[in-house]
Amino acid sequence: MKKTTRAVLYGLIAIASAARAAETESDALARAHAANQARDFATSLAIYQEWSQRGSGRASAELGGLYWSGSGVAQDHQRGCDFFSQAEQKSDPMGTELLGDCYFHGDGRTQDYKQSAALYSRASERGAPQADCALGNQYLSGLGVPKDPVKAFSLCQKSAERGAADAQTDLGQMYLQGIGVERSPEQAAQWFKKAMDQGQSNAALLLGLMRWNGDGVERNHDLAASAWLVAAQRGNTSAPALLAKYYFAGSVVPETKQVRVEPTTKSIYWATMATRVDADPAARQQSQKLLDMLLNVAPASLKEQADAMLDRPGTPPL
Repeated sequence: MKKTTRAVLYGLIAIASAARAAETESDALARAHAANQARDFATSLAIYQEWSQRGSGRASAELGGLYWSGSGVAQDHQRGCDFFSQAEQKSDPMGTELLGDCYFHGDGRTQDYKQSAALYSRASERGAPQADCALGNQYLSGLGVPKDPVKAFSLCQKSAERGAADAQTDLGQMYLQGIGVERSPEQAAQWFKKAMDQGQSNAALLLGLMRWNGDGVERNHDLAASAWLVAAQRGNTSAPALLAKYYFAGSVVPETKQVRVEPTTKSIYWATMATRVDADPAARQQSQKLLDMLLNVAPASLKEQADAMLDRPGTPPL
């Protein structure tokens, strides 16, 4: 290598090193987040390790998340909780809440409801939006704290108003069932919609059921199906069976008994999906019966179309 070329190369390396040294914590964590989105976990792992060693509580919490999920490293819940503990000691809100989850579920730590309650309370004080409702769910069942549905409602309301989608879903269920508050399907639907707009799959499923039945909202089966599609896209395993029934309802022309191509194909698609993913054995059996019925009356070409849809990534639009 020529001396001039080597000098230029070393100069570029020195510039890059200086730029990296000047990188702020927020910029580094943003770079790690982008790497996670691209599933480049080797890059995000290196960033989190570096910044955790430099004292960043958020980096420690994120590093714990990688070990918890097994993203780029061997899954290890205990080690994940160890990093959450490091984050908690550095006053990081997310790490404090996640350490509370470790104790609440008894996963990576010995189950201890009093410890989880204390951590959720501390996480709330540090600004973790979901922590109040996590504590509220302990009050709802009397786990490590006195049973108090009214206080549970108040705590989940606080988290919901801070924008936490899971808390908005829990609050909607409290309104729907009248737990800790007077029953209000209208309020339930509003909170489910807020949570669904953030991609919360259970909220989408429940809002769809309310729209289907006209409970607190106008009865509208098409809007119900649009909510169930969101739920299915977000991984809710109960949604495919509901979508299969929605399309089945429009699959045959009553007057002529002719099979409609698009709804029948989509009903076959969603019924097949339900038999694969539904966690409820009885629901899987019902979906299989529906699928068998469809395959009995539908032309073979529709089954082929549904199979082609199943082979493609993503889900078909409504």
